[in-house]
Amino acid sequence: MDRTRGQQHAPLFARLPRGPNGLEREEVARNQRARIYGAMIESVARRGYQRTTVAHVIALAGVSRRAFYEQFANKQACFLATYDIVVARARKQVIEGWQGERGWSNRLHAACDALLRHTAFAPKGPRLVLVDALGIGPAARERMQLAHLAFERLVTFVLDAAPDRAPAAPLAARAIVAGTRHVAFMRLLEGRERELATMTEDLLDLIDAYRTPHARRLTALAPAAPSPARPGPVEFLASDDSRARALASLVHLTLHEGYAELSDPQIAEYAGISTEAFHREFASKEAAFLAVLDEIVGEARRAVERSIDDSASWPEAVWRAMAAFVGYLIAHEPLLRMAFVEVFEVGPAMIGRLTRSIDAVTSPLAEHAPAPRHGGPITADAITGATWGIIASHVGYGGLARLPGLVDHLSFVVLAPYVGGKAAVREIEAVRGHRAAG
Repeated sequence: MDRTRGQQHAPLFARLPRGPNGLEREEVARNQRARIYGAMIESVARRGYQRTTVAHVIALAGVSRRAFYEQFANKQACFLATYDIVVARARKQVIEGWQGERGWSNRLHAACDALLRHTAFAPKGPRLVLVDALGIGPAARERMQLAHLAFERLVTFVLDAAPDRAPAAPLAARAIVAGTRHVAFMRLLEGRERELATMTEDLLDLIDAYRTPHARRLTALAPAAPSPARPGPVEFLASDDSRARALASLVHLTLHEGYAELSDPQIAEYAGISTEAFHREFASKEAAFLAVLDEIVGEARRAVERSIDDSASWPEAVWRAMAAFVGYLIAHEPLLRMAFVEVFEVGPAMIGRLTRSIDAVTSPLAEHAPAPRHGGPITADAITGATWGIIASHVGYGGLARLPGLVDHLSFVVLAPYVGGKAAVREIEAVRGHRAAG
């Protein structure tokens, strides 16, 4: 629904004076681009990306349609350019916060505080990047990965600059960036962004949990030897009823032809059912895709719950859960791509569902988790985001062979905030030792 129905679309910015104004052509173009970026942020904040039109943007920017198309090919190109500007500004704020202080601890505090407070008190740009961008389709995944890499480099630099020389866990930077992103995402999505202004100390505490020399004792992240194991059966596709056949058809066609070009009749035809029969099960291909995602989550959760039933301790349950989850992903590689890559094809419906696959692991564990020693109220959201970010980065960039080597590292990402870095490594080694002896 357009939240601005009945409102006037008055320009947000003063127009440049007509006629000769003493500005070079590039200066005029730069001024127009800045106004268009601001207008895109405002329009998306008011009505969302899907309902934003070029007409909305140029009205708010105070530029002509011709000026818009001289700068951008279409609405999406403008949105993506705006995304890049928001990310660049956020990165600049972090760097300026760091450079504006003296001493490593003060610098780290200032950098984190600048990022969180800006998100809390000027949320429209961050919301465009963290929430609304997920509704634009596959381009969102590319932009998210590029933004993550930029911030991971910053975090790696900061961690390496620590005067105590305490090394961070091998995947600490990725965990911190993906975890922080999810903490902010959830609060922006739910309209609780002001909470972020109070969370600097919690974020610093979480970062500290991943700084320990003991993390060097975790298993190597080297690629595993090829496994001769055959893919495991998929429970929700085993039936021969219309629903299972429709879902199997969607999975096959998505993985072989791509989701974007699929039609409901095409899915129905491949499934050997009528379009009417397909629509009795699902309102659309989008609803069917989301049903696949829900089934994946359900199967993965059952595998996790079975693995932790007889755990002697919560840390052991964490390791077993991660081992079971990684095992499920390896045995169901096509579903892995559906949950971590193809999900971006769905568009707006995937907003709020991005980490559903990881909830299959974190939700059962959270029910019995102790009070966290590090991170306080952000811990649960941070480890969910961190786990998703680590796995998604391996799935999307040909790192599937490394998935078996992630079990210790994912367990550490979950355990360290709750029990401390040293204790987390000790617990992981104890579980591995017990399994080896058994």
